[in-house]
Amino acid sequence: MNKLTAEVARRHQRDLKSFQENPKIGLSLKEEMYLQALEIALPILEQQEMTTDNSEVVTDSTVSGDQWIVWCGGSVAPVDGVVEVRWSTGSTDIGHARDFRWEHSRYTINIIAYRIIPEQPTNQNGEQ
Repeated sequence: MNKLTAEVARRHQRDLKSFQENPKIGLSLKEEMYLQALEIALPILEQQEMTTDNSEVVTDSTVSGDQWIVWCGGSVAPVDGVVEVRWSTGSTDIGHARDFRWEHSRYTINIIAYRIIPEQPTNQNGEQ
């Protein structure tokens, strides 16, 4: 099985849309579902191809200037401590870095970016 790239996804998406617009050709239900999957996958594929190494600092325009580090996979957490991770679905979670699965798999939801959450100072009673 060949790996799907952004270029291939764009080409397949363009071809399927042209078939869809042609009343003499149209799309089967399976092709309609594939087109929907391509529309979901394409932004993720483009983001993965934007980086050549495992991480790159980017500014997230949706979170007023916060710095996110793009993550393209690796076997271990890149940092220690509390992080906020962004999943390939777009959702986010906060937790200790060691508690997340950092490796990428084509069959699961993957971490695509993270940012470090600074430790809050504690007082003498151990409270924040």
